[in-house]
Amino acid sequence: MFSQIWDALLNFKYASVVSMVVVIIGTVIVYFRLTSQMRKFTDARAYKPENADRFFFLWRYVFMFSIGAVIIFLFSDAIGLIGISLTFMMTLLGWGLRNPITNLAAWLLVILKKPYKIGDRVILGETIGDVRNISVMYTQLDQVGGTIGGEEKSGRSVMIPNQHLFRWNVINYTRDEKYILDEVIIRLTYHSDITRAEQIMGGQAAEVTADICAEIGESPYVRFEFIPSGVLAKLRYRVLAVKRQEISTSIVERIFEQFHRESTIQFAYIRNETQLTPKNEQAPPPQYLYANIFH
Repeated sequence: MFSQIWDALLNFKYASVVSMVVVIIGTVIVYFRLTSQMRKFTDARAYKPENADRFFFLWRYVFMFSIGAVIIFLFSDAIGLIGISLTFMMTLLGWGLRNPITNLAAWLLVILKKPYKIGDRVILGETIGDVRNISVMYTQLDQVGGTIGGEEKSGRSVMIPNQHLFRWNVINYTRDEKYILDEVIIRLTYHSDITRAEQIMGGQAAEVTADICAEIGESPYVRFEFIPSGVLAKLRYRVLAVKRQEISTSIVERIFEQFHRESTIQFAYIRNETQLTPKNEQAPPPQYLYANIFH
């Protein structure tokens, strides 16, 4: 009995139409249920209400496009040539909308994984900046550097399409820790008292970053390396990313002033010396032939 009813349904003249209606009704139910759950999640993480509104505006049409393409593909035998033509047109439309859809997907990645948030200092690709705004299509940065060599605000705003997040590394200065490690590098001669230099460098940095040292319980420290012209002293300390240049400048000024008061500490530098020898005359002794003399 059941098999006869099933065969009758399959042989029903309008079986494909009924199946299409059932699929459409089921799709509508899934759409509203899924949208309701996504709305609860997105509203709390979209940074601005208009971001959520734009997302669901795009979501509505992307969903309709995707389901329409599936339905036309499944029932193309019943729809015939019209179905094939619509499938082709929708494929072209989907290709044309690939960039907005990719931007939308990247925005979802940002609000789900939070690789950065508004106010963070980040590096996106080759651009350094502070995140000013995160929209459905773009991330807006207040550029740092760009017009200069350091990390100070250039005054330029950079709009970066979100889709690039799938291809670029994202470096966040402030996501996991409040302070970053920075350094001031000084070259000293072999004759310098590096122990005294270390005391001065660490002491001056500790005074400038006293609040940070007290908060995190970490003091500035110095690392040394040999170089051809002397010893390389690397002073390292913690600092807010947005105050990196300001703090390093203050530390350098203090160290420079203190070093000039010490007779046992000398800066290493390279002196170029050129000596001209008249033609057909005996050349000077070999020790004068070096172009670079390090002090």
